[in-house]
This record gives sequence, C-alpha cells and structure tokens, in this order.
Amino acid sequence: MRWSSVVLILLAIQFSNCDPLTSAENEQRLNSCGKKVQSKVYMGRDAQQTEAPWSIFYLLYGKPDAKGARTATTCTGTIVSTRHILFATHCFADLNDVSWSPKDLPFDNNNCKGDHYEITNEELLKAIKIQSNGAKVAQHPEKITIVYGCIKRQANKTTPYPNVGPQYYVDDFAIIDLYEDLTFSETLGMVCVAEIRAANVVNTVLDYFGFGLNPPKGQQEGKDNSGLLRHEKVQIRSDMPMEDYYFLAISVDSKTIACVGDSGGGSIGDINGKKTIVGVLSQTNCANPKDRDDKPFEQYASVGYYNDIICQLTGICNTSQEHDKYLPNNVRPVKPPRPTEAPIVTHQREIGQAQGAEPDGANEKSIHFIVALILVVFLV
Repeated sequence: MRWSSVVLILLAIQFSNCDPLTSAENEQRLNSCGKKVQSKVYMGRDAQQTEAPWSIFYLLYGKPDAKGARTATTCTGTIVSTRHILFATHCFADLNDVSWSPKDLPFDNNNCKGDHYEITNEELLKAIKIQSNGAKVAQHPEKITIVYGCIKRQANKTTPYPNVGPQYYVDDFAIIDLYEDLTFSETLGMVCVAEIRAANVVNTVLDYFGFGLNPPKGQQEGKDNSGLLRHEKVQIRSDMPMEDYYFLAISVDSKTIACVGDSGGGSIGDINGKKTIVGVLSQTNCANPKDRDDKPFEQYASVGYYNDIICQLTGICNTSQEHDKYLPNNVRPVKPPRPTEAPIVTHQREIGQAQGAEPDGANEKSIHFIVALILVVFLV
C-alpha cells in the first residue's frame, strides 16, 4: 500500500466522527447551492431575508443572572450545507497569546484533532441558538471546530508592521456542525463555497449581509438594533498586505461598514452564476466613530484558502473525486433525536452593555491597525 493511501485513510478516520456530507449529499449540494436570489451593517440598507437566505443570526447566551435571565453575544454566520455553518472563531472563543480557548473554558490539548480544535462541551453548545427571519431554526449544535486552533501561527507578511499582534496572523475561522439538518425554504438556504484564493483577488466586489448594530452617526453605541439584516457592497483592496488566509475590503461608497454583531458573516460573490461565500468577516474599525466614517476597513478570512480543510472536515468538496479522496465510503451515522429542550430565558441587552469578549479578553478595547494606525477591534 502506498504511503499516500495510508495518509488518506488516516485522514478519513480522523474526521469520520464529524458527520460530514456523504458523496450523494455533496453532489446534491453542488447542484443546488448558491441559487440566484432577488437582488447589520453601519449605514447599510435594510434587507429582506429572501435576499440572503444563507445568513443566520447567532446567539451565545451567558450564564443566568440572579433572576434567571441571560444576555447574549451575537454574531452572523453563513449556511454552506444542510448542517454546516461557516463562522468566526472569536464569536465563541478568546485569544490568549496565540491560542484560542472556548469562552470560560481552558484550552485542552485533548480536544485537538490534528491541527484543529473541537469544542464538544455540552454547557457551551447548549447555550447557542441560531435564528433566521426572526425565528429559531437550530440550537445546541453537535460541535464547533476551530480551524487550525491547535497550531501556533507566526506573523509572516505582517511582520513589518509596528506592534503587530496575533489578531493579524492567528486564524479566525470556524465551522459549526449542527446536530439536525436544516429544512430549506425561501428564507433559509445555502451558498456555494469558494474553491481557490483567486476568488478574493484585489478589486473584486462582494455583497455582505449581517445582523450587527447600526449605531447613530458619530456615536460609539446606540440602542441594541442587532438582529435586523442589513446589506453593503465591499471591494477587496490591497492597501496593506495581509497574511495569505486574510484579505482586506472597504465599502464601495466608503459610507458603510460592518459593525458589532456582523462578525462571522460571509462576503458573497457571483462565481459561475452562483452565490458563493468568499470571505468570513473577522474584524473592522467600526468601534471608533471617526475611523468608521473616514477610514472604514474590514478584514475577512479567505474561504478559498481553507477550501481543502472544509472538504476534509465537512464533506463540502469541489468534486466527487475530491470528496472520495478524503472521505471514501463515508456513510452518515444514525443519530437518535434529541429530547425537546426548554427555551432559553433571555432579556434585551442594555444600551452600551458589552457584547462579549474580544480575542485578547478585553471588551471593546481598540488596537492600532498596522501602518495607518486605524483603530480595529474584533467584532462580537
């Protein structure tokens, strides 16, 4: 047996418990993803859910207060199959030095599956709810994978910048595995997945939809209006070099910017006539009113860069041949239905209340953005 075959078999065994798509399911996905649709972002226009049925509103609830109510960290995610969502790691984990740890949990080497970190902690997973069009569509996922969460990245292309921190070179890319399949409808569907990094070539124009805040002009905070879908158009820029797994973008009219709660959302392009996720939002400078109006910048994780890893972990592959290379003879396991879970008791966040922790553990703490010294924060 060739060593290459041994490696592929080991990969298949390693990821066999991920409930990836079968070859038939992947074929069906390839035929139906990213169908053309009718064509919370700061100053972005309000959008209908049918415009972006792939966009979901994510809530991670904290521990109950004295009255039993729970506040939530909110983000945006992108559906890429009936049971997989692409996402930003910082929405549910904290960056300690150069390693991610699930919120309120220590880093555990036993959760490393190769280079990737799997979150299977039931307490954390039970605190997650996913909404679309104002209604719950899923909760309590089976697991979350922090892609490359078990390796220590070092700055490469960002080394010339002063005070470079891990926010610039540590991967901020994750995959949510749902326990049960989503039922697609006019307001709930999936996009295709970018196959190569060339999808995020400079000057490409993309659509971004998010559920984040839309604070009043000139103010850092406003009322909590997250959960409303908004839209902006962004163009990929080359103003400042980024690591290969990131790219920089700015709104085409320089009047809109993704904001708190938009993290994890997808920037969408038209590739071969299909809506395709090209980037996952990592950070912007929305927190500073002056910079978000004068110098709005957004940093995205490159989906094309992670294409092979997505295939290995989820069965979402470019071709049947590629699927069978990583997941030969994959059969979906039969899982028992979960008992009905009680709804999470919640209340609205107070104005100005922290949305959650940033990668360095601080709330709304600004950092210098490379040469231009633009203030940037990880969105939550």
